[in-house]
Parts: sequence; structure tokens; C-alpha cells
Amino acid sequence: MTARSMRARAAGYSCALIALAMPGTGFAQTLDTTALEEVVVSASRTGLKPREIGSSFSVIDAEDLQANQVTVLRDLLQDLPGIQISNNRPGGFSNLSIRGSDNDQVLVLIDGIELGDPSSTSTQFQMDHLTALDVSRIEVLRGNQSSLYGSDAIGGVINIVTRRATEDGLTLNGEMEGGSFGTFNGGASLYGKTGPLDVRLSVTGHRNDGPSLAAPTAGPSVEPDAYSRYGFSGRIGYQITDNLEIVATGFLSRTDSDLDGTGTDVSSNDNVEKDEDAAAIQVNHKAFDGRWRNSLLASYYQAERLYFGRSTRPEGDQYLGKKRNLNYTSAFDATEWLSVVVGGNLEEESTDQITSFSGDFIEKVDTKSVFGEVALKPLENLTLTGAFRYDDNSQFGGFDTYRGTVAYVLPAALAGGDLKLRASYGTGAKAPGLYQLYDPTYGNPNLTVEESQGWDAGFDLNWADPQINLTVNYFESHVEDEIEFILNGYRMGGESKSKGVEFGATAQITPWLSVSQSYTYLSSRKLPANTWKGRPRHSGATSVTIYPLEDLSITARARFKSENLSSGVNRPVDGFVTVDLLVSYRVNDQLELYGRVVNLFDKDYMLNWGNSTYGLSGFVGVRASLNVL
Repeated sequence: MTARSMRARAAGYSCALIALAMPGTGFAQTLDTTALEEVVVSASRTGLKPREIGSSFSVIDAEDLQANQVTVLRDLLQDLPGIQISNNRPGGFSNLSIRGSDNDQVLVLIDGIELGDPSSTSTQFQMDHLTALDVSRIEVLRGNQSSLYGSDAIGGVINIVTRRATEDGLTLNGEMEGGSFGTFNGGASLYGKTGPLDVRLSVTGHRNDGPSLAAPTAGPSVEPDAYSRYGFSGRIGYQITDNLEIVATGFLSRTDSDLDGTGTDVSSNDNVEKDEDAAAIQVNHKAFDGRWRNSLLASYYQAERLYFGRSTRPEGDQYLGKKRNLNYTSAFDATEWLSVVVGGNLEEESTDQITSFSGDFIEKVDTKSVFGEVALKPLENLTLTGAFRYDDNSQFGGFDTYRGTVAYVLPAALAGGDLKLRASYGTGAKAPGLYQLYDPTYGNPNLTVEESQGWDAGFDLNWADPQINLTVNYFESHVEDEIEFILNGYRMGGESKSKGVEFGATAQITPWLSVSQSYTYLSSRKLPANTWKGRPRHSGATSVTIYPLEDLSITARARFKSENLSSGVNRPVDGFVTVDLLVSYRVNDQLELYGRVVNLFDKDYMLNWGNSTYGLSGFVGVRASLNVL
């Protein structure tokens, strides 16, 4: 099939999906922006409710994760409007893009802990090993968010919140699944609460034996490539008084991945071992009936990668990165129509690199920040916000960012549905990584900050009966002074512009039928030559679920992408459509059986050139919950 015919097919499929969705289909976690009353933590430091938020965001909850049988969080994120991933294998090195951004322009948080590896090329975080067990909620905030979160948030923010025990007693939850390629995945969590004390302790594990990472159609594929992971996580919280609490959270992860070169696979001992550790202590205080809220958070994240192979040191090439943060935020609701937030942040990033690849170095950089935000509600159903931030970096000095949003709700505007009109504009900044600055072979200490501007506008439409939610966004972003790798080193001067449309919908058509739809059109260009940046222009997902019995659900899910050129080797990857089938049966309140068939029609496809994906494969699992006390 030619590239032209593939693009035509993808475009036709896109139109068909939109036509299917227009009566009111969609993905539940992508919208529900006015029906929900729970505060969206990531969208504003002032604590706005969904109907008051002028930015584009999505929310995924624990029920969504279980319904989609998610083991790795990255896999479900790709079904949200505006998000694309470059790898869907367990442990596979994946870039996550929001609205055409690079992976290092997306900030990831877990319980307030900023995740980012200072020993990586540009302090980016890889979501390859984040599991879904114990995740209560995921908030995805699109567009420039540097005024709220500093560097690394040009593309957006992914905020992950873990579960906590909310009722007195002791509960044991567990899940286990197995399937194709020798896959075993499992985990268990112990939740407990007594009075003001709540605790959680979790353990997870994963193992699969292949197949090869190298795609057979791109080169020889002669050996399977295994991946293994185990990890622990926990939380302990204590409500000291009605107005004061202290919370400690953390996790550790240990992974081992076989490695192959792009487009080829040779029998070798090349592999990487990665250790990740994170911890945080947070103190929350409120006064004046909750109108004044203060939070102090100290967090730590460390990642160590050891590469073993024919060209590394015998003890492995080591990349060790550490990130420490101290953040204070104070929010005050002055009146019913005015809220003000002020805060500050201290951050230290350090790396220790010992390699035969490009040399050794030890470096660190620190950033001091102050920020503020104002939320105004001058009229009923109208919310305006403005935010400003100043960062002072020890390497290259200070830079500022700002952001403004507007949201206006028209109750019962269209056939009884609430219509929210919204828009946002913001600037962003991305600091260079320590590797880009100081690597003995490729580094450039003269690098400075990447800068961006972006805006979006759209609407959210929600009906309560029948439950239908629809969201549409138009967006543009412009990044200047991008850091590029040219020949044998990094330099400034890159420029790119992205624009596009995001569409999402969800509908509970009848008690036994629900449908969801997401679609993204993206134009991402390199300037001034105006050449294609390589991101897929069309992508999306369709899901149809039926409930033939009260406790039985059957879901058919289709995912598609058009042609892309984003693998970095200047070789195009054809567009594709894949179909999955998911079945779940709840035996009782304590036991659920489930299974899924991935790539039902055994489609031969690649997300980026040279890397394989799963063909036809199957998995079965069980979830159980037991009240111990």
C-alpha cells in the first residue's frame, strides 16, 4: 500500500469515526468537565472545579483503568485527545507527546513528586515502567503550564494521584494476569485506616520473554528480548488535627530490559538495568474554615541506569540522576469571587556519569522560583485566571512565564445541556539538561532556555440524561530556541510550530451500551523550512462496550494513526488500524475475572521505525478484594 493510499485510508477512517461519534459517543475520561464537582488539582493552584477551568484537560479514574485492563499507564494515555506515544511494549523506551511536544516538554507528577531524570539527555521522564496498580486518578493538562509548574511543562502536565484508605478497617487487594510471550503481571496492596491514621503498602511485578524488540520487516530478528520489573510503593498519612495533616509517600522500581539496535537484532548480552526511587513528605494546613490553605512539600527522585554490552565498561556504563524539590504554596479565598495563590520552589538537579560512551562528569544545577496566581469570578458562571512565575537558574540566570484562562458556562444552553466556552494563553520555558550542557563529548555549556507561546480555545458540552459529554479544542503552539543535536553536539536555534484540533466524546446510550471516541488532527512543522516534524497527522481511538448481563461487559476498541516520521532515523512508518477485544465478568463484590485479545486481526505495524509491536496475543487475569478487618 502506498503512503498516499494509507493517508487516504486513515483520513477516511477518521471521518467515519467522527460520524459515529457525533450522536454522542466518547471516552469518559476525556471529558466530563462540568458534571464533575471534584477539584482538578493540576489545572490551577487555587483549587478550581471543572466548570471553572479555562484550560483543556482530561481525567482518568481507577474505574477507567480497570475497565481498560491497563497494566502500564502509558497505554491508556494514548487514547486521550492530543496524546501520542512511540512504543507500546512493556518496558519499551517510549516518547510521550502532547500536541506535538517532545517527551522532555511534558512534566510528570506522582503525589506531588516531580519526576525527571537529570542524567538523561534533557531531564526527561520515561513512563515505560509506571504501573496502574493503586492509581486513583490521572489528570492530564494540555498546553503551556510553565507559569504553574516551571520548566519541563511546555507541552503539558500529567498528574498522578495514588489511592488511600478512606474507611476504618484493613483491606487486601490483589490482581494477577498471564498470557502471550510468557507474560506474568501481578500486584497486591494492603490498605488500612484507624481514626486519624491511614496507610497503604503495595508490591508489583512483571515479566515477559519477548518477542524481539526489532521489527522483522525492518531487519533480522533472531532472539527474544525479555523485560522484568518489580516495585514497591506506599503511603502513610496522619490527621493531626481537623486543620493539620502530614503525609509521606514513595515508591521504588527495579527493571531489566534487553536491548536491540533499531531495525536489527543480533544475539548479544546488551541490556539496561534501571533503578528508580522517589519519596515525599507533605504538610497541609488550613484555617478560616478552609479559606486559607498552606502546603509544604519536600520531594526526592533518583534514577540510575546501568548499560551492559560489547562497548561498555565491564561494570556497566552508569548514569545517575537526582532531583530534589522543596515547594511551598499558600492559597487564600479572599471573597467568593477572588482567590489568590503565592508560593516558592527550590530545586536541585545533579548527575554522576561514568561511561566509556562519551566520558565522565559530575555536575549539578539549582533553580529558585517564585510564583503567583489569581482567580476571579466577576459574574455568575464566569471564571478568569492569571498566573506568573519567575525562575532563577544557577547556570544561565532568570526567566519568566505567564498564563491566562477564561471559562464561561451557559447552563442548559443546547437542548438542556450545559455548554462551557473556554480559552487559554500561556508562555513556557524548558531548561537544557545537564547532559546537554556538560557531557565531555556532546555537551555545550552555552545552551540557554527554550521558549514557547501557545493558546487554545474550545468548548465542553454535557448532558445529564442521557449522559453525553463532548469536547472540541483548537490549539496552536510555537517553540523557539529549541536545542538540537547537530553532527557531534548540541546547539540552539531550532524552531517549530504546531496546531491542530482535538475531539473527544462519551455517551451512555442505553443501560447496556456505551461508546467513546477521541480524535486528533496535528500539524507539526519545523521552521523556517516549514518541513514536517514527523508526528502523525491523524490519530484516535474508538471504543464500544455492551453489557449483555449486569456483571458482564464486552468492549471492542480500535486505535489508529496515520503515517509518521518521528523515530529519528528519517524513515517513514505507515499508518495503521488495530483492534482489541476486552471481556470482564464480576463474580461478586470481591472477585472479577477478565481477559483481552490484543491486535485481534494480527496487524503488522510499527509505532516508530525498526521497533516491533505485539501481533495477535491474549491475556487473562483476576482481581480480588478481601476485607481483613
